[in-house]
Amino acid sequence: MKATVKEGIKGFSGKLDGAIYYYHPRLKRTLMRRAPKMPLQEKNLEYATIAKQIKAINPSEAYRSDFRNYLNELRDRDDSIRLPSWYSLYIKMLWAMQAKYPDTVDLKTITREQIIEQNLPCRSVKTAVEDGLLPIIPGYQYMDREI
Repeated sequence: MKATVKEGIKGFSGKLDGAIYYYHPRLKRTLMRRAPKMPLQEKNLEYATIAKQIKAINPSEAYRSDFRNYLNELRDRDDSIRLPSWYSLYIKMLWAMQAKYPDTVDLKTITREQIIEQNLPCRSVKTAVEDGLLPIIPGYQYMDREI
């Protein structure tokens, strides 16, 4: 079912009748999606633990700004990029890093201190690109602010 709202309230968000409503600032629209009905499984709990651990890293504002700029440049160069925010790209990079270095990186236990001490490639956009975790774009060399 496709929901349409004429002259919708810009900031409207929440849950109603099994649906989730939220405002997407880049699309400048209020979107609706079905609320997920997933059974509680061990994998779900594992992903929840990983998501909490990644959120606890809390990157610096300068690092976030570099990711925003990188994502905007990436979108300008490739129309097929459908990542909604810098955080989605950040998560994708961390999962790629875990896949590339399974002995060193475990997203269930990763911390900011571990990233700095072990000199992991996710510490800046520049090092992530140089390590192959992110695609190369012109000007990535200047995005060197650390996590």
